[in-house]
Amino acid sequence: KQLAAKQRQAMNIAYGPGKNLLSTAFMLWMSGSSIQIFSIMMTGMALINPLKAIFSVNDAFKAFEREEGVDLKLPKLIFVGLQILALGVGLYKCSTMGLLPLTSADWVGYLPDVFFKETSFIPFQGISGLVTN
Repeated sequence: KQLAAKQRQAMNIAYGPGKNLLSTAFMLWMSGSSIQIFSIMMTGMALINPLKAIFSVNDAFKAFEREEGVDLKLPKLIFVGLQILALGVGLYKCSTMGLLPLTSADWVGYLPDVFFKETSFIPFQGISGLVTN
């Protein structure tokens, strides 16, 4: 009975990022798509917070690691999956703001220069060639 309660608590921690996902998406939508300090700050937090949470997944479940019989594989996987989804929301916001290089025009600077091997010209005829009699 106590083991099942600990497992439920671990799953509640795992589903925590999903509960914040809609509020994060709403705040990103409300910040607009123009490049301003508020929208950049909100987008930066939407990118950095999931990354910090992914790298500290063991700290989130530290209270359950010393418990015997509590399986943390699925809760950790759900936690990381929801954090990746939250990171995707932040990356989508970067895309709508035009901060991600997604079009071919963003990569034109990396194309090699083309040197033409053939040239054509009209030979100089002088001034007398322009006067018609």
